Amino acid sequence: MARIIAVAVPKGGAGKTSTTLNLGAALAARGQRVLLIDFDPQGNLSLSLRATPVSPSLYSTIREFITTWEPHIERVIVPSSIPNVDVVPTDVWLNESDEELRSADRREYVLRKLLEPVSPAYDFVLIDTLPYFGMLVKNALVAADELIIPMQAEFLATQSIEMMLKLVERIQRSGLNPLLRVLGVLVTQVDLRTNMGRQAEGYARTEFLGRVPIFTTAVKRTVRMAESQAMGQSLLQYDPDGEAAAAYRTLAEEVLNAA
Repeated sequence: MARIIAVAVPKGGAGKTSTTLNLGAALAARGQRVLLIDFDPQGNLSLSLRATPVSPSLYSTIREFITTWEPHIERVIVPSSIPNVDVVPTDVWLNESDEELRSADRREYVLRKLLEPVSPAYDFVLIDTLPYFGMLVKNALVAADELIIPMQAEFLATQSIEMMLKLVERIQRSGLNPLLRVLGVLVTQVDLRTNMGRQAEGYARTEFLGRVPIFTTAVKRTVRMAESQAMGQSLLQYDPDGEAAAAYRTLAEEVLNAA
């Protein structure tokens, strides 16, 4: 079975989509078979990969499942421009799922059940999530074996990490997913050109040291990130020799070694 990893934190701009995309590309470059799930109705991951939602859509697939309990997510999986990487694209209609899931039986388990038939075909499934809590995020956390929490290198970002850790604890203690583990906090958008940037990274590591794993890898702020996504490519394709691409290769090594 694949290792299913959710990338989540209740804060916009923390690097969830960039982490999902570029970690997936780095794992694929190591010969891993990767499936990316765009579980954010904004569809930024889909846009970054130029992946157009198919018909039926992810939303209609979820809607069908909660009435028939027949999982058919394979119908919405499409190949990406990255070798060894497939993607489940989405669009704004996925917003409707958050509301409809609230009245579904075993509502937190829908994504988990949808992935069961297809996950054996992959080594990794990475789930990009919304920047706020709701049924879609809970579904991602119940479906996942592991969680990566991206955190901007800024002093105010620690509050969102605390919120994320409390939700993980509730998911574990409630029995929804008692084996969910935090794979690590990933410090992102580090700006080493400024004293505040350097201090923020150090503060983040000190704040959570001993409480939750923190990846050795840190991702520096770079315009290449936005440029690569605008071109429909991963950083490993767009700027393979750059520092950010190297960081995601190192992150992939950490993830592989944490099995």
